[in-house]
Parts: sequence; C-alpha cells; structure tokens
Amino acid sequence: MLDLSYQAKIRLYVPYELMLRKTIELNTKQSHYLINVMRKKIHDTILVFNEVNGEFLAEIQSYNKKLISVEVIKKTRNPEEKTDVWILFAPVKKAPTEYIIQKATELGVSKILPIVTERTITKSLNLKRFQDIAIEASEQCERITIPKIFPLQKLYDVIDKWGDKRTIYYADETMRHEKQSTNNFNKLIKAPSGAILVGPEGGFTMKEKSYLKQKKFIIPINFGQRILKSDTAVITGLVFWQTLNGDMKTIFK
Repeated sequence: MLDLSYQAKIRLYVPYELMLRKTIELNTKQSHYLINVMRKKIHDTILVFNEVNGEFLAEIQSYNKKLISVEVIKKTRNPEEKTDVWILFAPVKKAPTEYIIQKATELGVSKILPIVTERTITKSLNLKRFQDIAIEASEQCERITIPKIFPLQKLYDVIDKWGDKRTIYYADETMRHEKQSTNNFNKLIKAPSGAILVGPEGGFTMKEKSYLKQKKFIIPINFGQRILKSDTAVITGLVFWQTLNGDMKTIFK
C-alpha cells in the first residue's frame, strides 16, 4: 500500500489541468529525466504542479523508453498567491543573464522584463531558454507559480506606457554614499506592489537618469556603498523588497 505521507522530492511543472485520479503523460524531457537520470520505476511517486490547480502527489503507472504516465492521487498544496513584484533589467552576457532569470524566480518575482538601454550590449535573447530556466527554478525551490517573461523592449517604450499605480524602485549608484531617503524607504514598505529596475554594466547614461527622475512613479533607492554587478543588484533589490514588503517579512515578526 502506498504511503501517502511520503514527501516526494522530485517536482515537475505540468501546464495542463491537474485533478485527482487523472492520468497524465509527461513530456519527453521529463520522462527522460525520471527514467534515465533519477531511475524511477512503476509505483514510485513524484510531485506535479501548476499555478492554476496547485501541487499534487502522482504515482508512476507506466513507461516505455521515451514516455512516462502518472496518476494524480493526492493534493498536497493549493495554488499560491503571487508576490506582486516585477524586475526590469538590462541583459548582460549569457551566463549572468540566465543567472538573473533563475534567482529572480527563486526570489518570487512575478514578471521579468528585459530592457534595452543606451549601454545595453546584449540585444538578442532566447525567451524559450529563459522560460525553461524559470520552470526548472520553480520546480527546485518549491514554488508553484511561474514568472511571466516578456520579450526585450526599449527602456523608453516601457516607461512611457507604464501606469502610475505601480512604483518602480531603481538602483541609483550615484546615491551610494548618501543615506537612504526616509520618505522613499517608507513608500517601499507600504507598497502593495512594485518593480525593481536595474541598469546595464556601466549604469544608466545621464540622459536616461534625467528621464527617469522626471517620472513621479520612479523612486531611486540606495543599495549601499559598493558598485554591484547587474546580477548582484537584481538579487539585492529583490531581497530588499521581500524583506520589507514580501515573503521574507514574516521572518522578522
């Protein structure tokens, strides 16, 4: 008899409807992973999830050399509410950009918007690769939701279309020797939603900084005295947000 108290460690994202007693055929990549990497067999269990239905325990029912079928047998978690924070960043080299996608997903970001600035070097992105990275990160960090990743857009186009209900907090390296504005800090704590904006290597140009400062919904914030690389700045900004106004806030209660 199957022990339903067993907490399977393998989690796989399934984009179609999940419900009790439903049999699901996993895709080729997932099946290969289970059969050839994890050496799973008939009656072994895994977790399957998506953001609409939540997370379920599933039992392997059959497999051949390429595909595995599983039966959904128990619900383990309900759908979760997304943390309403977005990240806007200028892509850098391949490895750091993929690292940003991975860590932003782990830190609960709900939308990822790559942007082109005057100093952006990388202007060609593999969105399918990014989505795969986000899904894998969600599987590993026990997240149920998957962040939405947007195509590359120009900074000015994004900001010009931005609604003023969501404040953008941008990392301003020119403030690194100044104290954090109490007013800006209080706005960050009380914000029900927000976005973190991180510039490219070399930072924003003077023209871009002047443009950003003209927008009332954009607030500069200070990440400390050191100049941070783009991927480090993204992580810092999201931890800053989550500590003050998100998932990590409960740690300090």
